[in-house]
Amino acid sequence: MLNSILNFLIKKPLWSLFAFLIIICSSILQIQNFSLDASSESLSLDGDNNLELYLSTQETFGSDESLIISYSAKEDTVLSKDQLISLKSLRDDLLNIDGVSSVISILDVSLFQSPPLSLVELASEVYTIENGKADQNQVAQEFKNSPLYANNLVSKDLKTTALIIPLATDDPRILIDDELLRTLIKNIRLTMDGYRDQANLFLGGVPMIRNDVINFIRSDLIVFSIAVVITMTLMLLILFRKIRWVIIPITISIIGALFMTGLISAIGWKVTVISANFFSLLLVMTLSVIIHLVVRYREISKQNLKQNNADNIRQTLSQMIRPCLYTVITTIAAFVSLTVSNVQPVIDFGLMMSIGVTVAFVLAFIGFAIVMSLLQTPEPLNESENNLILQKLALITDKKGKSVIISFVIVAFIAIFGVNKLSVENSFINYFKKNTEIYQGLNFIDKELGGTIPLDIVFNDLASAYWADSSLREEFHQVHNYLDSLPSIGKVLSIDTFMQVLKEANDGKAPNGFLLILGKNNMPDFAKTQVLKPHISDETNQIRMVARVKETTKDLERNQLIIDIKKTLLEEFYFNEDDFYFTGTFSLYNNLLQSLFESQIKTVFTVFCIIFVLFLIVFRSISIAIIAVIPNIIPSLLILGVMGIVGIPLDIMTITIAAIAIGIGIDNAIHYISRFKSELLMDGDYVSSMYKAHNSIGVSMFYTAATVAIGFLVLILSHFIPSIYFGIFMAIAMLSAVIVNLTLLPRLLLIFRPSMNKKVL
Repeated sequence: MLNSILNFLIKKPLWSLFAFLIIICSSILQIQNFSLDASSESLSLDGDNNLELYLSTQETFGSDESLIISYSAKEDTVLSKDQLISLKSLRDDLLNIDGVSSVISILDVSLFQSPPLSLVELASEVYTIENGKADQNQVAQEFKNSPLYANNLVSKDLKTTALIIPLATDDPRILIDDELLRTLIKNIRLTMDGYRDQANLFLGGVPMIRNDVINFIRSDLIVFSIAVVITMTLMLLILFRKIRWVIIPITISIIGALFMTGLISAIGWKVTVISANFFSLLLVMTLSVIIHLVVRYREISKQNLKQNNADNIRQTLSQMIRPCLYTVITTIAAFVSLTVSNVQPVIDFGLMMSIGVTVAFVLAFIGFAIVMSLLQTPEPLNESENNLILQKLALITDKKGKSVIISFVIVAFIAIFGVNKLSVENSFINYFKKNTEIYQGLNFIDKELGGTIPLDIVFNDLASAYWADSSLREEFHQVHNYLDSLPSIGKVLSIDTFMQVLKEANDGKAPNGFLLILGKNNMPDFAKTQVLKPHISDETNQIRMVARVKETTKDLERNQLIIDIKKTLLEEFYFNEDDFYFTGTFSLYNNLLQSLFESQIKTVFTVFCIIFVLFLIVFRSISIAIIAVIPNIIPSLLILGVMGIVGIPLDIMTITIAAIAIGIGIDNAIHYISRFKSELLMDGDYVSSMYKAHNSIGVSMFYTAATVAIGFLVLILSHFIPSIYFGIFMAIAMLSAVIVNLTLLPRLLLIFRPSMNKKVL
């Protein structure tokens, strides 16, 4: 069957090319449906109900999907006459943007102490700066001291205020379309540009984070995929010094990556932050196979000068099909191991890349066969394929075996030390470079306007009791104050905020009975939407407290913060565990981070188990399986160890690198052992076989590693920090894997000299 396919491809290259192009084009046409995703679902855990709780909470209390513009006056305060005029003009311009239905600002929020209102007045009058009823002499004092607005809508020094643009849809579970959001934010930023001479303006809010993350992903996919292609092209030109051996690998690699992109688009698979670099990875996977084919073809052509081109192609493909197939299987195993993770986007990435690796393998072999059959036979090679670096590595492996073993043992112990220092603490703000607008905006809002990321605490079955029980109201007041006292929490908003407003309107006394019902039922709707509806629901009998966490807090430990709050609620306020739960963006992100350690352990353990079994099946030798697997623990250990020592936390992108490193290392091991075995069967000399393997398969291993490593290092130019880490650690993975498999692996083969008489499967 295999020979028949190869013969058809080689003998009928034009027909094969025609069919090949039809299939490729049909997939590429689907790229128009390609989409990205940075929604709350992309922070979800498989089987975790926290996302459902989050969506349910949004449904009950209203969506907190809002864009926030921080407006910082360059001179005077935001309450000065000129600044109020500027603010009004900005607000009105924002309201003229399609998609903006309302803007909450200091101009139109209800004021309760300017002048001080009684409960009766509170229920019948709306005082705002804009309607002219507010006492301008008292407004500043209210904004400084208001439990609702201080450190929330206005900074403590009154130099900064926020304009809030709600993005709530009729169904809180349905987010605004990504393209609509992109257009909306673009228009808002263009509008802001017209006011930057009067104030310092920054845009923030979770929707903005989501939008900008998608923009960074989109930018990296396009710009850095092109940069990776250019870089790898230059590397291939340097290594092969023939334009043919540059164009063929690069073209087939691009076609393979585009084909898979179209396939993903047709399926409806959305690319997330975790899978953002799938295109570059597919380029690498395809390029790796092609380089192995090119190097082997050049060897065969040099050894058989009188053999025709068709036979050279057939011999190359038939000799390389098995080792390449085995490497594909082990690489798939590495990506499939990601499916044991608890993180849904990681699971999706594992499945996506498993299909992609298969596609890369098939297209590489078909594309190489067709293109090489259509081209004229290349001129005989005059240059030697021997590489000084490979010769040096072979010599070190042969003559300094003990030093090789000792060196890698030391590296392993240092890496293990680093792994023990590995953490998962990270923040949204640290995903972006400090010179980006998104970082500066988040940093400013975090420090001046009470935090950026909301942590919700929802209390069950207490709403009805709250209105009737004064002691419960006092308890919630104490809980509110406790949360407000925590250094990492900026602004706290809750039903107690409403009670403090009523207290101020009742001469400083907490209202009870009739006065409480009066304030609750007769407050104007506009005021209710700000202080009442987001925090208590009579329909579900729930109460919600929203604590905005300061992402810029030094040494912030998310999980510990939640643990401490929970402990305090249980032990000091005597709530039961069933009385409340945590949700909100902060909680979703924390759950994701806390799962990373467990997911990392599970994926690494799973991939080694799967690959060990595969080695047993392929090579039919326990000793060979052990010799192949043990050295390839080092690249993943090295990556995790470096992260721990340098202080780079595990995040939603770096969690995938260890499994990828193992897959890459095992691929090299399969190629090397397969070639080593072929050489050993011919002359029976282990040392000689090692030198020959280095000068043959070692060349393609080295070329692939060098090309791909340099290509991935291009990602350090990204503004998205996870992409930078991904590029750096992928380069480390490629280089460490090839070094391990050209030194430690052959050294172990020379030491233990496993029997290689059994036929490979």
